[in-house]
Amino acid sequence: MELLFLLSFLLHNMEEGIWLPRWSKHAEKYHPQVSNREFHFALMVITVFGFFVTFQFLLFGPSFETIKYIYLGFILMMCFNSVFPHLLATIVLRRYAPGTLTGLLLNLPIGIVIIARNLEAGLQLPSILVAGIIVTIITIVSLRLLFKLGTILIEEY
Repeated sequence: MELLFLLSFLLHNMEEGIWLPRWSKHAEKYHPQVSNREFHFALMVITVFGFFVTFQFLLFGPSFETIKYIYLGFILMMCFNSVFPHLLATIVLRRYAPGTLTGLLLNLPIGIVIIARNLEAGLQLPSILVAGIIVTIITIVSLRLLFKLGTILIEEY
């Protein structure tokens, strides 16, 4: 199930990568406009992080509680991401926000199954929620830095 989520995460990021920079021009009131280079750089780093966390969970999760909670925090963040901002932006702007379908149809249901299985295995919901909040905050804060780095490191194309 974890590899299926990884595939859905990759598809979600590909959908965003293709259409979100252009979409951001129409959403300036709610979302800062981003160029291809800054968004693609940030997306690449977040995608690598997702793969890294998933493989850490698959390799070491049974032995390390911390890795389990970081991974589940990442899964929960991606579930939140399906609704806030994607679904909300689609509704408010009355214009499809890239990532909404892959988020709602893939990331959210697969993520819920993964979290439910881990709850059944004895992990604690409050700890998963705290991990989700921490991973979400770190990701949101890091996005601004990643956008700036993308502008500096990647040539315009």
